[in-house]
Amino acid sequence: MSMIGSYLRISPDQLTALINQPALAAELAYPDDGKFPEPPVSFDLDKSWHLIHFLLTGEAWGGEGPLAMVVLGGEALADTDAGYGPFRYLRPDEVRATANALNSIDASTLWSRFDADRAEAAEIYPGWTGEDLDRQYVCHHYEALRQFYNATCSDGGALLLYIC
Repeated sequence: MSMIGSYLRISPDQLTALINQPALAAELAYPDDGKFPEPPVSFDLDKSWHLIHFLLTGEAWGGEGPLAMVVLGGEALADTDAGYGPFRYLRPDEVRATANALNSIDASTLWSRFDADRAEAAEIYPGWTGEDLDRQYVCHHYEALRQFYNATCSDGGALLLYIC
C-alpha cells in the first residue's frame, strides 16, 4: 500500500468547523454522499512527499520554521486518523508564510540537495536512487506544490494536510 501526501484547500470558515468538529475532516477528505455541494480543491504529492520534506528541512520527520510546515507541519486535529496519522491544518497566515518560504527555493535548488546515501540512511519513503526519473518526478511534484500553496495563499485559504 502506498503512502500519499495529500492536501485540501479549505476556507477559514471550513477550518473553524473542522476545529470544532474534527470528525468532519474525514468526510471532507473521503466524501461518499455528496454532502458537500462544493468540495474543497485537492492536491497530492503522491509518493514524493517524504523526500520533498527531507530536501526542504534536512530532517526525516522534524525541522524548524515554515519549510517544516510544508508537508508534515500543521496542528493535529484531535481524535482523527487520515490513514497514516492525524489530519493536520495550517491557518491562512501559516499558509502565507509557508508559500513565501517555498518561493525562495525552485525545483533545481531543491534537487541539488539530494544525496542518495543520506536519503537511504534517513529511511526516506519509498526509497530513492537519484536517477533522472526520480529528479523529474520530485521536481514536477514540488513545482506543482509551490503553485498550490501560492494559489491557496492568494485565495486567503487554509489547508488540511494528511498522509493516506
